[in-house]
Amino acid sequence: MKSRKIFFSFLVNEEVLDQINQLSIINYQLSIDKQGLVIVALHRPKILHLITHLPVGGAQDNTLITVEKHDRTQFTVHLAANPEGNWYNRAQQATDTFHPLPHLVNPVHPSQDLKALSDIIRLLKQEQFDVVHTHSSKAGILGRWAARLARVPVVVHTIHGFAFHDFMPAWKRQLYINLERSACPCTDFFLTVSELNRQEAAQLGILNLENSQTVYSGINFSKLDRLSNPQQTRQQLEIPDDWQTIVMVGRLDPQKAPNYLIEAFAQVLKQSPKTLLLLVGEGELQASLQTQTQKLGITNHVKFLGSREDVPEILKIGDIFALSSLWEGLGRAMTEAMLLGKPVVVPNIYGIPEIVHQDQTGLLFPAGDIQQLAAHLVYLLQNPEARHRLGQNAKQLTRKLFDADCMVQQIEEIYDKLLSHRD
Repeated sequence: MKSRKIFFSFLVNEEVLDQINQLSIINYQLSIDKQGLVIVALHRPKILHLITHLPVGGAQDNTLITVEKHDRTQFTVHLAANPEGNWYNRAQQATDTFHPLPHLVNPVHPSQDLKALSDIIRLLKQEQFDVVHTHSSKAGILGRWAARLARVPVVVHTIHGFAFHDFMPAWKRQLYINLERSACPCTDFFLTVSELNRQEAAQLGILNLENSQTVYSGINFSKLDRLSNPQQTRQQLEIPDDWQTIVMVGRLDPQKAPNYLIEAFAQVLKQSPKTLLLLVGEGELQASLQTQTQKLGITNHVKFLGSREDVPEILKIGDIFALSSLWEGLGRAMTEAMLLGKPVVVPNIYGIPEIVHQDQTGLLFPAGDIQQLAAHLVYLLQNPEARHRLGQNAKQLTRKLFDADCMVQQIEEIYDKLLSHRD
């Protein structure tokens, strides 16, 4: 990091020296010459990460890991978001300063959005950040508009996934694309979590390839690799010893479409009756999903576990990880399962096939294809050798790509390059 330097030079005695050492000048060097004391203080660029809100989710985990792991000898790190969400306390602990933005909400809400835009502009002018790094669609659009209006030197945006998809009305999809395009001129550099996403965004005019880069979403391996007791976890969840388990981790919402997985699972039980489906997450569809299991007569085979802090432990007791999402950036919980050596059955959409290679690191199916999803699940439940092969291949691939320290290092190198061009 090529930090800008500020030099101070003056004569001092021991009393003044003690006072200087108590100052909050971070990363400074002291040297004494014949004329007195020279202080060399290194300026730390001031970074703001801006994300819409703080529920448990992939974009949020990516952002918070980045904030947590930034080199504090090189950067001062702030975070701004709507304070609602399960990870609010984590956010406060991760950052040097947290800025609540209560008007920053999902979905589109014109009056709230205007208030949020005003709040962000005021914050940026007040704090004089060197870099604003936005995450997710709402914070990304409003944040980048605000950053340009406030004349922030460097603006970076990470595309964790697209707010638009093929399952929404065409007019709405085009509106979201146009909003993303409007923020493109306000952005100095784009990051994507998969190369397929980067190429698609370029084709849609959302970013330019020359000022963008794929940086895979880093994951904290130490959290995944901590010691655990799978048998104890199974006992706590009251899973019979001779039963197999399928795990899904994600919000219970239309994007993740867990209703497709539940419908497929009902077919799976006809051939593998000693199987349990564990759904980890909360969301607006939970009540309808519970009704669905009742109508299908599979209530005793499906456990709704809610939002949990022990997701790695749940993944470790799974025989298979499955998703039935209609759209995804890459799938963070899926990646964690692969890092733990679990076979995955996931839709062939967006960035997923970049790391899930058919019959090599997992099994793919067309989004919404319940029959193919069910067939893949039955195949893996009945073929332990295939589960092991796919799981080990997945682990070997993802351990090379998703190290959190490497992610943060790449991001900081991008900041450094952009800031050096501004000096």
